[in-house]
Amino acid sequence: MAHAGQPPDDDEVRVGDDIDEVLSRANPNPERVGCPPRETLVGLARRVQPLGDPAYEHLVKCSPCYREFRALQESLPAQTTRRSAWSRGWMAVAAGAILVAGLTAAWFYRTAELPSSEPTGVSQSQIAELRTELDLRKYSVLRSEQSADTPEPVTLPIGVVEVTLLLPVGSEPGEYEIQVLDSDLKSKAAARSAAEIRDFVTTIRVTLDLRAVPTGAYQLAVRRDGDNWRMFPARVQ
Repeated sequence: MAHAGQPPDDDEVRVGDDIDEVLSRANPNPERVGCPPRETLVGLARRVQPLGDPAYEHLVKCSPCYREFRALQESLPAQTTRRSAWSRGWMAVAAGAILVAGLTAAWFYRTAELPSSEPTGVSQSQIAELRTELDLRKYSVLRSEQSADTPEPVTLPIGVVEVTLLLPVGSEPGEYEIQVLDSDLKSKAAARSAAEIRDFVTTIRVTLDLRAVPTGAYQLAVRRDGDNWRMFPARVQ
């Protein structure tokens, strides 16, 4: 570790970059649940609050707020090495918060780097017992536009299921990862597959093994490689 008055060494820089990558992408929070006002983020960036302030906990759980916080922090005028030391202290707090919070952000980061495209729990020779089509285009309208009704959750049957996903308008073709997450954001099924444009709709066909997944409410998480996760309400029944 670098001493006071010295620049951080390469290991510290790499750790800082890794934490930045995790926190800036791991928790999309599209509905901006529990987000503090901008004034609070400005206060955090200006180091008005001590490192132990509970307001920092939200940054670990909300990537949009974290990115705004980092942008505000980077926009501040360059200061003495005290700022560098404080930044390293914040990184240490963030790393500890990730561990204490159950590695939620780190879990997203690890799943984003899965080396194999083979779905979890489904072999290449697995034959789907069931087939279903999920139309995610109905989620294209943002809540802020105050559409008539919130779309019902998509439904997934229990079994080995060949799922056809019709992605929202504007989705790009390419390699995608699909996860079925429970209320604790733990993966119950996962798969990777390529999306293609079919009849003007970006479409994915993928096999999910849901035989051991209990009935109930879940989140269907979909992410194109290099993009952020998108969450869609789902039910397994």
